[in-house]
Amino acid sequence: MASITSERRAVAHQKGHAPFTILVVEDDPSDTELILHALEQAELKAVEGDLEIEVRATAEGALKLLEERAVDLVLTDMVLPGMDGLDLVSKIQDIDRNLPVLVVTRMNGVSQAVDAMRRGAYDYLVKPVNPEDLGMRLHRAIRISEILRRNSMYERLAQRELQAGSLVGVSPAFQGIMRRVREAAQVRSTVLITGETGTGKGLIARAVHEHSRERDKPYQVIDCTTVPEGIMESELFGHVRGAFTGAVSNKPGLIELANGGSVFLDEIGELPLSLQAKLLRVLEDNEVRPVGGTAVKRVDMRFIAATNQDLEEKVKRGAFRADLYYRLAVVLIRVPPLRERVEDIAVIARHLLAQLGREMGKPRCYFDASAIDALTAYPWPGNVRELRNVVERAVMLTTEDVITGSQINALLPSTKPDPAVGQGSPYIALPYMEAKRKAIADFTRSYLKAKLAMHAGLITKAAESSGIPRQHFSLLMKQYLGLSESGGQNG
Repeated sequence: MASITSERRAVAHQKGHAPFTILVVEDDPSDTELILHALEQAELKAVEGDLEIEVRATAEGALKLLEERAVDLVLTDMVLPGMDGLDLVSKIQDIDRNLPVLVVTRMNGVSQAVDAMRRGAYDYLVKPVNPEDLGMRLHRAIRISEILRRNSMYERLAQRELQAGSLVGVSPAFQGIMRRVREAAQVRSTVLITGETGTGKGLIARAVHEHSRERDKPYQVIDCTTVPEGIMESELFGHVRGAFTGAVSNKPGLIELANGGSVFLDEIGELPLSLQAKLLRVLEDNEVRPVGGTAVKRVDMRFIAATNQDLEEKVKRGAFRADLYYRLAVVLIRVPPLRERVEDIAVIARHLLAQLGREMGKPRCYFDASAIDALTAYPWPGNVRELRNVVERAVMLTTEDVITGSQINALLPSTKPDPAVGQGSPYIALPYMEAKRKAIADFTRSYLKAKLAMHAGLITKAAESSGIPRQHFSLLMKQYLGLSESGGQNG
């Protein structure tokens, strides 16, 4: 019944045949009248089109209505004859987890309302219901309902297809990504995934492989930023015995090991030009020649590449081969940053919370409304990777089941204005260009120190979290901190 209810709800609204429907579940006539009056005063401007309110006196009556017609939001009392509001919330979650539920309780029932939120309720209100408070909470719930309603059919399709459940989202951008994943999985064409650091390019690459006919075949990952240039050729193509000092036996490369499956070349923009030509030959001829060998070996696999760089710009500068770029970008998937798909933040955060809560022995943890507001208001320059970091720390540090907005804000970088731009700035007396150079240098030094400290001196991890190629990060360390590779750990 879950999929039927949600699909009916989505289709009806997409076709414009149904008003926005709020179901009020309340058995006390006086309280029902007060809630309806509060709804009239709430000025629900977030609702586009007609608004319809259905009232039922029992949980059983509410469930019967949900079987019969589409509902967009439920407002239920906790104390009901027969089945109570707590069980009703659980039943609604079984029917349609995308249907927002607000619970209403008296002051002495707040703990029960909190329990309802653990079971999936969106928010709660305390009687007597205040129209202004009701309006504020309903507006938030309605926005969530609109997003989920518009995308629920696609979200379920994506979840059925992505059996691992690693990718979640409800935004149109996410829909587009999943559509491209499905298209790419049906063919053996090369795929290029672009996007900022931390957007989940690796997950998308894996999804392409998992949804292909070759899902049971090998999947090899090659990180072009972590393998030293001197041994990258051997790692990719393999080598024969005696090819170089230390080559004591024949060794197949990662491309050969992936034969029949998929090869994921992460951060392909870091691949040296000398190896780009050799990789192009593999893509064109489906053959690999081991280092030091004379015979070629036939291979057959899909190549998936990812980068956080502008490869077209690198092509213009001669830093990346144009022929390799066009050979890789047969299917192009752009992953937008989180700030361009704000609708996905709450969905991803709740998914991570459920996963991390189970791992840390805190499965009852949940975000309150203020935590969701704090999460969606932040721009997430580190994208999903940064979001996961914050959620993980929030779960680790909380001593209660609820995670609040103040707890989230305490884990986010300060957004206060930089005092360097004020009258007391040490740069204010300098000419503009000189002041700018000094400010950039001071910022870069502080940033590099903080990143290295955050990652215990591990250069690779610090560079990855910064979104800076490792080689560039090392150059910045040398320029601004006077540190060579030996000044940090390779990690």
